[in-house]
Amino acid sequence: MASASSLSNQDRLEIIDSLNQESWRLRYADPGESQVEAKKALKKANKEEYAKGQAYACLNLAAWHFQRSENKEALELLTDALGFFNNQKKEPGYAAALTYIGNIYESFGDYETALEYCQNAYNAASETGYKEGLGEAQSVLGLIYSRLSDYDRALKAYKDGLRIREELNDQLAVASSLNRIARIHTLKKEYEEALENYNKSLKIRESLDQKGVLAWTYLGLASTYEEMEDYESAKLFYDRILDDPEQCLDNRCKLQSTLGLGRTLYNLELGEKALTCFMKSLDLADNLEAKPLQVEAHYALADYYECVGEFEKALFHYKSYRKIRESVLNDETRNRLKNQQIAFAVEKSEKEKEIFQLRNVELKSAYDEIHHKNKEITDSINYASRIQAALLPQDENLKSVFPEHFILFLPRNVVSGDFYWAAKMGKKMVFATADCTGHGVPGALMSMLGISFLNEIVVERKHMDPGDILNNLRSLVIKALKQTGKEDEQKDGMDIALCVFDTDNRELEFAGAYNPLYVIRDGILEEHKADRMPISYYHGMNDPFNTKSLKLQKGDILYLFSDGFADQFGGPFRKKFKYKPFQEFLVEIHNESMETQKLMLHEKFFNWKGELEQIDDVILMGIRI
Repeated sequence: MASASSLSNQDRLEIIDSLNQESWRLRYADPGESQVEAKKALKKANKEEYAKGQAYACLNLAAWHFQRSENKEALELLTDALGFFNNQKKEPGYAAALTYIGNIYESFGDYETALEYCQNAYNAASETGYKEGLGEAQSVLGLIYSRLSDYDRALKAYKDGLRIREELNDQLAVASSLNRIARIHTLKKEYEEALENYNKSLKIRESLDQKGVLAWTYLGLASTYEEMEDYESAKLFYDRILDDPEQCLDNRCKLQSTLGLGRTLYNLELGEKALTCFMKSLDLADNLEAKPLQVEAHYALADYYECVGEFEKALFHYKSYRKIRESVLNDETRNRLKNQQIAFAVEKSEKEKEIFQLRNVELKSAYDEIHHKNKEITDSINYASRIQAALLPQDENLKSVFPEHFILFLPRNVVSGDFYWAAKMGKKMVFATADCTGHGVPGALMSMLGISFLNEIVVERKHMDPGDILNNLRSLVIKALKQTGKEDEQKDGMDIALCVFDTDNRELEFAGAYNPLYVIRDGILEEHKADRMPISYYHGMNDPFNTKSLKLQKGDILYLFSDGFADQFGGPFRKKFKYKPFQEFLVEIHNESMETQKLMLHEKFFNWKGELEQIDDVILMGIRI
């Protein structure tokens, strides 16, 4: 073998390039060996004053530090590498360096900066035809979109990245894409698809003996089982990660696993062990300066301390949670991110020649047409909202009989599929809350149909028995929608709770289609169950709706509602609010004035929902006798 001194300058530079290429190839397969090769390359490149070799060696060492969650060291090396790549933008390392920087800023919770770097990385890889770089950029863009709860955009980015990686037959990268696709399905509550993709990833990683990254797939499986409330299975996978140090070399994975195990132990009612995990996860998040995970850790601790009655500690962690969350993603940042997304989408379309024919005059014409149609649609929906509001009963109608009452009405969209209704008939007050199939415009059309039919049945035909009213309402809905019970037929209809109150003797009659009635007396909540059948075609529809009679006392409180409040996802674990906590909260606040109760329920709902999307319309009527 020739000595170093006998090699030509070109040969020495080619050796450095080979070391860097081998380091890059091994960065996921064998991170330790990748670091060794990168250090050799850097030492030789420094000796030869070979700028390209120095840049790629720094990039490879940055990749090693990034995998170990040593983000500051990685960022310093990437900055050094960009000193060369900024003047050599056709080099694949340019797009790769930008992607890594975007990934680092994403972990810091600085989504605006992360998005900018990754979009630039995508453009650079696209211009040079660097397919591997396109796949990497799409993967990180998907991660950022998922942090913004833009799951459809995230899934598209991940699938685009997967397609590129499959074309390159890069099985390690394919496994990573499958992991991230699975996570989006988990967030969308599509658990079967999530488990299917995680198991595909697991099979690839096990076949390649990739112990260093198996933990990420175990983490995905654990979090999915946790979402499914299968806490024993979740604990099994969290333990598998944390019990084997060789299985979890990445501190980010260790942090998320510790936090997830804490949530799981909490749900298994192992409070002290859960607290230990929460505290450990907060320390890890602080050390990594990982703001999104600091937010989760503080929220988990706030929830824990509130449940055990340590309110001072709960308040401290809740304030910390709010402060950090606001710094990560406030409204102004969201708007700037959305503008960047739009600009990026337009730029990408232009590069792909998809809007070539729409430039200049044609583009302006298309924009004007879209703007005009959008305005027409928006105006129509707003007008429909005014019509719907006009059909809802006036507050004075209820006040005349129930001076103390509230109505919490929170449509998911401009118009609502939930509605409330009331009519005073002599000495009796008939009132109801209903939840129609769907929300938005389809739900609103059903709600208007329901209001119209109730007016016909009660006001015009004078039916006053709640069960009889619901029987008639069901018949009219079936007739109007031409329902016959065929398998492929839409099951449109509504769930409803309806009461008739006799003001002379304080007697209440109730009937319900799925939706119950709650009555609180002397601090005790009693649930009056509804019939388990809807206001629509139903195979057991020959069964009539039953009327129940209750003798009320002064001070009793009635609650009629749809499922929108209890079914809303949110809280530290992004789960449904559920009916038991809903009942407990009503009991907790029932001594407050009705207006105060409304404000407290409103605040509770939006605090629980947090940054998540409202999934359904909400209607809640409260009445104090």
